[in-house]
Amino acid sequence: MKWQNGKSIFAVGTILVMAATTPRLVAAQTRVSIGVTETMETFNPYGDSVSLLYGIWSEITGPFCTYNYDTGEFEGRLAKKWEVKDPNTWVFHLDQAYKFNDGSPVTAADVVHSMNRVLDPESKHKTLASPMLKAEAVDKYTVKLITKKPTAPLLDFVCDRLIVTSKAIYDKYGRDEADRKYMYGGGPYRLVELIPGQRMVIAKRPDHPYAKKNPQAPDEIVYRVMRETEQRITALLNDEIQIGQFIPPHLRKRVEASPNHRVVPADSVEIMFLAMQPKPPFDKKEVRQAVCYAIDRDKIINTLLEGFAGRLDGPIGPGQYGYDPNLKPKYEYNPEKARKLLAQAGYPSGV
Repeated sequence: MKWQNGKSIFAVGTILVMAATTPRLVAAQTRVSIGVTETMETFNPYGDSVSLLYGIWSEITGPFCTYNYDTGEFEGRLAKKWEVKDPNTWVFHLDQAYKFNDGSPVTAADVVHSMNRVLDPESKHKTLASPMLKAEAVDKYTVKLITKKPTAPLLDFVCDRLIVTSKAIYDKYGRDEADRKYMYGGGPYRLVELIPGQRMVIAKRPDHPYAKKNPQAPDEIVYRVMRETEQRITALLNDEIQIGQFIPPHLRKRVEASPNHRVVPADSVEIMFLAMQPKPPFDKKEVRQAVCYAIDRDKIINTLLEGFAGRLDGPIGPGQYGYDPNLKPKYEYNPEKARKLLAQAGYPSGV
């Protein structure tokens, strides 16, 4: 384990388990229904701060740029390239091939407008953009983002999270009507239907650059809100949905028993950790280290989590921005060493 900001990380949440029909069945369909665990509460794309929804909205509005978890690098999308002019100034160059649903180009003015919406006091994305000072259009397809102070991980916010919407539509119809009736985005899908708390339906835009690169992508995707695990499993087995999120390891055999379904493990960013506040007895480093040595993480993973998890030596794992495989120290299960550390800290009989 690694002591990091008062937290002892003991397992990475690779228990994200996807259940889906066989590839042959999915490929034959143009409409795919997905049971998701989080709900869309509003027509306002800046009104939800749930991580899952950034991915869904980015299919409609972009994304601005994206993070490749396989390579560990940021890649261009709407913003095809960028450079850092000075510690507080980033300049992004837009891909002129990106168009809104009505055919109008996505411009720097739209990015500035969208950043202003993010920074609006009513936006639930504002806390994510706390380093931002302002956005400025340099020309039609170049935008400058200025931060309050040097912000090395700025791309971590704008990539996959910055939702770009049409300034012209907003100015013409106003916020509520623009969001509800004219959600025009520059992504490979367009919004067809949104019933807050129930479902979202998006349809592929075949003329979009990334739709052309992925012709096998479904023509239509239905995200159905299913908060309860039992609801998702039942819907899967009844063929009401083709993909169900977060099937717990102890229930996977129920899905696998069906000849038409399979469980696909996928890494997630969910972590399980034991937080230790810097108060007695955890104010002593030896006690915190003793706890790290006293927990058999492998046993937890192999029994309680049935192998659907991986170990972490810090707060982030492979593929995540900032991950360092050489991070030390790495704690192994060693109860004898844990006892010695407790004794050194003044707790020979334990705490």
